Amino acid sequence: MEKEPKKSVAERSPRRLPATAARGEDGPGGTAVSREARPGILRELGQEVKEQVRPDRGYLSIDYFTLFWLFMTGCVFGLVVETAYHAIVFGGYESRAGLVWGPFSPIYGVAAVVLTAFLNRFYHSHNLIVFLVSMVLGSIIEYSASLMMETLWGAVAWNYDGTFGSIHGRTNFAFGVMWGMLGLVWARTILPAIKHAFSHVNAKSVLVRVVTVALSAFMALDIVVTLLALDRESQRAAGTPAITWEQQFFDEHFPDSYLQAR
Repeated sequence: MEKEPKKSVAERSPRRLPATAARGEDGPGGTAVSREARPGILRELGQEVKEQVRPDRGYLSIDYFTLFWLFMTGCVFGLVVETAYHAIVFGGYESRAGLVWGPFSPIYGVAAVVLTAFLNRFYHSHNLIVFLVSMVLGSIIEYSASLMMETLWGAVAWNYDGTFGSIHGRTNFAFGVMWGMLGLVWARTILPAIKHAFSHVNAKSVLVRVVTVALSAFMALDIVVTLLALDRESQRAAGTPAITWEQQFFDEHFPDSYLQAR
């Protein structure tokens, strides 16, 4: 049996590129030897903008636990801010709650969820962008809430006719600016505090789950009863008498005076 002929050192060694090619330097005549294409400056700038505007990961991890407690925080925080604003501007205390039970204003809870869902991707952007996004989103939320209440139940909770930048009396420029400021404070102050608080809470613990489920059930009941009470209020305004036990129940426990006070 013949043995395989021995190979020289040059034949055994892998073929290497010239040093200039390995370093990506120019070869003879000034022609680049490296085959690796360097990204252009525009592509690098575009990638940087993408990372700032739409980062790969948002500021908060979005799940039911996070959204629910953001909703609860927004309901209470918004009610406190609006109550204080009304006391300063108009004088005196007036209930600004939006549900029949508890210190909750659901429009701000919805706003907290919507603002967080959007600003979660704009958190690393400039403050002006955060302000403008919050201004537009808040105005849309306020306009939609006013339209829904008037269309479904004939209730006019606010009317900005005659003010600067009024849009059908449902929102205006001043309150749009307030929404923008609120969103900016929410993104720069409240969200970091919430994220810090969430870092100390084990969302998978039995106690936290029980509290979240129980409060979720209560809020669902609170919202349903509020909607039914508003529906019965519109029936009373139309002169519909209380015939069924449901109508009698709402007339007894949630009369017009109670709903108007809330």
